[in-house]
Amino acid sequence: MVSTRFLSLLLLGAPLLASCGRDTPEESPGASWQGHDPVELPTMTPAQILTRTSLDLRGVRPTVAELERLEADEAELDVLVDEYLDDPRFGARLMELYSEIYLTEADTFVYLSADSFGIDSTPAFLEAVGQEPLRILERVANEDLPYTELVTADWTMANETLAQMWPVSYPEGGEGWQPAYYTDSRPAAGVLSTSSMWLRYTSTSSNLNRKRANQVSRIFLCNDYLTREIEFDRDLDLLDSAAIEDAVKNDPACVNCHNSLDPLAAYFFGFWTYQNQSYAEVANYHPDRERLWDEALGVSPGFYGDPGDSLDDLGRQLAGDPRFVQCAVEQAYTLLLDREVEAEDMGALTGHREAFLEGGLTLEALYRSVVGDPRYRAGDHEDADAAGGVPLKMASNALLASQIEGLTGFRWEYADYDMMKNDIIGVRTLAGGADGYTVTRNADAPNATLLLVQERLAESAAYHSIVSEHELPVTERVLWTQVDFTETPDTDREALVAQLQHLHLAIFGERVEADGEEIAGGLELWESVYAIEGDPAYAWWAVSSALLRDPDFLLY
Repeated sequence: MVSTRFLSLLLLGAPLLASCGRDTPEESPGASWQGHDPVELPTMTPAQILTRTSLDLRGVRPTVAELERLEADEAELDVLVDEYLDDPRFGARLMELYSEIYLTEADTFVYLSADSFGIDSTPAFLEAVGQEPLRILERVANEDLPYTELVTADWTMANETLAQMWPVSYPEGGEGWQPAYYTDSRPAAGVLSTSSMWLRYTSTSSNLNRKRANQVSRIFLCNDYLTREIEFDRDLDLLDSAAIEDAVKNDPACVNCHNSLDPLAAYFFGFWTYQNQSYAEVANYHPDRERLWDEALGVSPGFYGDPGDSLDDLGRQLAGDPRFVQCAVEQAYTLLLDREVEAEDMGALTGHREAFLEGGLTLEALYRSVVGDPRYRAGDHEDADAAGGVPLKMASNALLASQIEGLTGFRWEYADYDMMKNDIIGVRTLAGGADGYTVTRNADAPNATLLLVQERLAESAAYHSIVSEHELPVTERVLWTQVDFTETPDTDREALVAQLQHLHLAIFGERVEADGEEIAGGLELWESVYAIEGDPAYAWWAVSSALLRDPDFLLY
């Protein structure tokens, strides 16, 4: 009999989404969580906790060796979490998580393209501009710098493409992302000083940097002015610029927001560009335009009543505002629990905030606290969901791609585009991802196009893993450690069974019995394909691609 797992994959459709259950949860150890208002929740198994934590902190599943360490001693869970936080992939994973917040990894930039800067590769241009702010975050995470560096640093990150565009110091002949410094005397304010950020978030002559000010408030203070409910005079002529300007200054409904928004906007006139939007306009900071706020806005720079002069003042004001730390905690909590903060979470957030502060405002300290939260480790249980726990989360497009690459070495690329991270020729939004403009949140539930993407990705990755590992010594293989692709049930059934068990452990973090239904279903599928193709490698391709298409690979 074919198991439920394989039947769902062979049929696709509704059964695919109905087979996402987990075994009865067990009590498991883990980092003691010292947050306020602790909750009693059923806990995932240690292997499930490790899998979720590894995917969230590194973007890959735990290795078989790591799972075996945990099996031998459950106290290793805390040790492994610390290792994950020290892994260079931690920063890269945070880039993927926060891309949904920064929304800078877009496919288009309103005014300029690669050709505008003499860049002969559109993918390289989009990566350089889209990732500069996120690369700053990556370095802050990996080097245990205080979170305030995001808005106070006197450095940025650049690669060889960005070095052709912006006025930055970058080693001649250098390659890859490295710390760099702007050379045009702009104020030092971390992400706030990057040209890439403000090429993504431009301003019009009527908006007067208010859009930029709101992005600063949204990203760093969790305060999006556009979500506020306001009531204003419906007789206001929105086509009359003079009437609008008068309302902004005198209508109480407008003044309520603009009293704090406009002083923030006044900080950004050094990035003000004129209508020709030339290379020099966008690439360079313009100190001589900093005081354009006087004639354009009629409001001087300030931060909620605290006056300032330039962007470095704004950076220090942000870093010193309690909301800056609180927002960072809420974002980490939301990203890892994959749900919005609720009133019942206030005690937990207080605990994580204290851990963040005691840890020197390092992202490592913050994320160590959140992944130890009982709500994070509660898993897919009705009682846990009702008490604020985390049901099974769905892998984002980036996480689906990274865990596939970690297991198989396969990255889906075409014409220098990462197919899972763009929509120009790729499948990012089809795979549930956000494009930064029309789609601003990753999907949180499977849909038809996502399942089709997962299917194609699984098929390609399974083929790649067999081809790439076939000639490697067994000790260097990830998936194919028990066979050399010549065995059949007639010649060495035990090897096939052992290989299937290894695939389940490597792909799902689960040990299955040699006489279990998963192995029976896998053997049946293997034999059915082998009867048609007569090729053991082809049969293994069918089995492994089916496993990589399983709901338990997408949901964790």
